[in-house]
Amino acid sequence: RRRRRGIPGRRQVTIPLIAFGCAMALLKTEASLADPVSVYVRRKGFPLQLRELQFYDLRVDLYAFSPVKSLTVAVEFNLYKWRRAVAQASLYQLCSDWVFIAVPVSTVPRLDIDLLREYGIGLIAVSDSTHCRQILAPLQSSVVRADYRRTYINLLRR
Repeated sequence: RRRRRGIPGRRQVTIPLIAFGCAMALLKTEASLADPVSVYVRRKGFPLQLRELQFYDLRVDLYAFSPVKSLTVAVEFNLYKWRRAVAQASLYQLCSDWVFIAVPVSTVPRLDIDLLREYGIGLIAVSDSTHCRQILAPLQSSVVRADYRRTYINLLRR
């Protein structure tokens, strides 16, 4: 069974609701995205992590570093207001090599994938409390500030 929603004139992503091979649990809060995304990011090679990292008057929901890859990743969690997540994530490109937004799988069809691609922001779909899948790979940030990045890496290594 497939579900397709979206805005006319925009490229949509259609993914099977059973794509994750499990029944979809209700993800009712942004905090419910934290554990599955943290595990997913750790499995992708980013073991050093902090949640709710202060960045000016914003908070990066998850910030992680891979000593092996020497890369940082910032993830913004969002349930429905994906445009706001894109705005925040674009700011996080100042302090992170890669930036993602993470949303419930049910929100993915409503996203403007071309907009995410244009800004170089990756997309992670969360199906339940244990399953995540990368829908769109991020581009490496061309505006990352070395001083912000270094400060946050040192904070993670403490």
